Amino acid sequence: MDYEQILFDTKDQVATITLNRPDKLNAFTGKMLQEFRDALQRVEDDNNLRVSIMTGAGRGFCAGSDLSAGGSAFDSSQRRQGSQESSARPSQTQQGGATTGPGIMEFFLGLTKPVIVAINGPCIGVGISMVLPLDIRIAAESAQISFAFNKRGVLPELASPWFLPRIIGLSKAAEIMYTGRMLNAQESLEIGLVSRVVPNDKLMAAANELAQEIIVNCAPVSVALTKYMLYQFLCETDVEKANSINSRYFGWSGRQPDAREGVVSFLEKRPAKWKMSVPKDLPDFFPLKT
Repeated sequence: MDYEQILFDTKDQVATITLNRPDKLNAFTGKMLQEFRDALQRVEDDNNLRVSIMTGAGRGFCAGSDLSAGGSAFDSSQRRQGSQESSARPSQTQQGGATTGPGIMEFFLGLTKPVIVAINGPCIGVGISMVLPLDIRIAAESAQISFAFNKRGVLPELASPWFLPRIIGLSKAAEIMYTGRMLNAQESLEIGLVSRVVPNDKLMAAANELAQEIIVNCAPVSVALTKYMLYQFLCETDVEKANSINSRYFGWSGRQPDAREGVVSFLEKRPAKWKMSVPKDLPDFFPLKT
């Protein structure tokens, strides 16, 4: 796919995905979502890529949905013909530039490679809801975050009412969603919406440093299975079932070359040389449901 609204670059086993409508403060469209999803799938399919970093071009991360349609911007029955509508897949319903149809959450939660979100400047509406299913959010000091949906007469989307209470707690999630107020970077850190705040000019360096920490120190298949379990177990209410899945993955991993390399490299006090890759070396029984 040729990208028009994102940039896609790779270096040192890291893919950088940049929302690229800086003149519109990266206002989100269905086409942007399609391209973003395609880029993540490229990373998933590439055995040489280990981590993705997502950020925004220019002075902000994402201003929210593209509202250029005016009052009908969220009205799916009056979607404008053009790039936004034509980019939606047949099984999806496009509203206000985002996608609310089946499959999008399954896609996000099925990713096996970590995604680091580097929030630079404003991150509004779908800008924040679309990154809640992703792994690690870090923010520049200039970051401003708002779940502004109720202020626009619509509802929080992309399962954000499910994710947000699990990330920051029910009471705080209610306050933030009901008011739609703007959070600065420090408050976002204090409530756990982001994991760290860094100076504006250090944001991408911090994201890349974190990516390399994962790549160098941790086995790719181990990371993939750990990531998958984290999200799978959000929905699992039976702890014995969770432990059964965990135990089967653990038992399998202990018989693999990377388990031996992890121990031997530690004993020999040298960096590990991981032999396995994702998706090539995931277990035959992945994803394990029972």
